[in-house]
Parts: sequence; C-alpha cells; structure tokens
Amino acid sequence: MSRIVITGNPGVGKRTISGLLSKRLGFKIVNLNEFVIKNKVVFPDKALGVYDVYIKKASLMLRKELKQYDDVIISGHLAPYLLIPSQADLVVVLRRSPQHLLQTFKERNYTILKIRENITSEILGITLYDSIRKFGKEKIIEFDTTKTSSKEIIRRLIEALNDNSKRRTGNIDWMPTLKDQQELLKLVSY
Repeated sequence: MSRIVITGNPGVGKRTISGLLSKRLGFKIVNLNEFVIKNKVVFPDKALGVYDVYIKKASLMLRKELKQYDDVIISGHLAPYLLIPSQADLVVVLRRSPQHLLQTFKERNYTILKIRENITSEILGITLYDSIRKFGKEKIIEFDTTKTSSKEIIRRLIEALNDNSKRRTGNIDWMPTLKDQQELLKLVSY
C-alpha cells in the first residue's frame, strides 16, 4: 500500500504531476478541492472571494474515503490540514517562483487579496513548513516546478518513494530573487 501526497500552493502544478504520476503508477487520485466541494464541507470567504473548509468535518470524511484505496495519490493544498501523518508515505511539496505564480494568478483572474495571500505563502514556504510540522521531514521531498520538467519530477519522485535517502527539503529560497521584483515587493509589503 502506498499513499503519495502532492501539495503546494495554487498554480505550482499539483494537478499535472498527480495526473502523470497516476498514469505511470496506476494509482487512484483523490483531489482534495473536488472532495470538499462534492461533500459540501465548504463555506464562502467573501473577503478573499474563495471558499474555506470545515477542516474537522472534511478530515473525518476523508479518512473514510481513503480506506477504500490501497494505492492512492492525494492531491491538494489542503493536505497538511486534512490528513493525519499515517495517511502519507511520501509527501511531495511543489514550489514555483513567485514571479511565475503572479502571472498564473493574473491569468486565472484571482482577486488581489487572493494573489497576495498565495504569493506571500509561497515566498514564506508556508505549505512546506506546515507539511514538515504535520508529516515529519523524513516523509517530504520538495521540487521547484519553475525549473524542473514534469518528467524529471516524476522520475525523482518515484526514486524517493522507494529510497528515503532521496528525499530533500529546504533547497528553495525565494527571498534573494525578490530584490529586483518591485511588483512582487509592493504586493507583499502592503
């Protein structure tokens, strides 16, 4: 039985990597965003123009759902908040440069508040931090999807699934890249 969690901020490539990995390994995908919407455990956050989640209720429902599968990919930024440590054998944290994310968010017509929240989260590495805190550093591998091809990520991810020594975190630091990015600096220093 293998349970692979793929998490990260919106726009980092979770859906793409999950789909490719599922095809390669033949694993079922549980998309956490779809799961919480389908099970009606969301409520509107009007300030950000998004939906928020009833965490405790969603987590309990997810535990029942995951009991159905031996091999599964659990994909979504909500993973560190909805899962318990025993539900993950490998946690993949995808990261992407704030500059690229900003462009993606504009294309998706995100509100300025939603852009600010997600860019700040990426710069500070909130998903990585929360994943380490929840699952433990030994279960985590981190990838920069800005520079690394999907094919390379899948190859290294499968290696990390089979060999714990291939797991790495803390390699990505966006702070030095911000000094010349006035638009991003203005955005996050409100």
